[in-house]
Amino acid sequence: MSLSQRSDGRFIVKYKDDSGVWKQRSFRDKAIAEAFDAEQNAPEEELRLTMGELIVKYLHGNPDLFHETRERIIWLYADGGPCAFMRDKYADSLTRQDLERLRENMRARKASNNTTNHYQAYTRAILAWGVDQGLLLLNPWRDFKKLKIAKPLHKATLLDLKRLYPFLPPYLQWAAKTAFFLALRPGQVELFSLQWDAFNFRRGIVSIRQGKTGRIKNVYPNPVYMQEAAARYTEDFQRGIDLVCHNVGRRVLSYHKAWGKACRQAGVSLRFYDVRHLAATEMLARGADLAAVAAQLGHASVTTTGSTYAHVTPGGQSHAGSLMPAIDVDPL
Repeated sequence: MSLSQRSDGRFIVKYKDDSGVWKQRSFRDKAIAEAFDAEQNAPEEELRLTMGELIVKYLHGNPDLFHETRERIIWLYADGGPCAFMRDKYADSLTRQDLERLRENMRARKASNNTTNHYQAYTRAILAWGVDQGLLLLNPWRDFKKLKIAKPLHKATLLDLKRLYPFLPPYLQWAAKTAFFLALRPGQVELFSLQWDAFNFRRGIVSIRQGKTGRIKNVYPNPVYMQEAAARYTEDFQRGIDLVCHNVGRRVLSYHKAWGKACRQAGVSLRFYDVRHLAATEMLARGADLAAVAAQLGHASVTTTGSTYAHVTPGGQSHAGSLMPAIDVDPL
């Protein structure tokens, strides 16, 4: 929008005339000024992009886009996807009603507010890119806020993991160790796609591409874990196996059945994802610096780490209190 207000209260609209020369016009009434601005700056109808057309340009214009993000965007706007109804609408004409319809479609799929916010963010990012590229005049979703989400309180304990460990099959025991010491998300994108070339045994560092963002995080694991990893690497190298976590050389495509069976046998309620949370909680409870823990987790900001793990553990809080210096006070 090229609308501004002067100190005397009048509204100024800047626009280009038919010859391409910039001009300006003033108005006393804001509504009239906005209408004139919209009329002057609206693109020609044939030049306006539908959301589907904008997405095609976005995907072609961002060849390095993380593959999972690319697939999700395509799914969102494909036939049957929660955003399919917006595909043929002009991108610059999307409204709050369109956002609410997206949210309703996600509720029908029993999606969480967090997931819905991610999908809203995809569309808003595409619209913002369109503005940056000069394809749109404005981002109609720029000021729409996300849904509120409740931060989960992670109640799993290290004792739960220790009780579960003996009941896990050997390949999941090693996978659980790797998820714990590298603070990884379980699944195909991070844990079960991790390859040995990510390990630098000389420097004691593991470089991992994260599933959520595609960014690389450098983790400094426990030296005892790295010793075991080095021994496993030697064995796998001789067998021509590149994957760090595998089932007798085969890629792990699903672990839920085996994990659930082990949980029932051990009498614990523990998600595989909780292992990553346990890693963060244990580091903080043992006095690790918040910024260092954020780096191990791959968080872009310590704010994310702090808000998620603010509770730490009662033991960690007790330890923090014990570190306070004594102050001698003269008796009254």
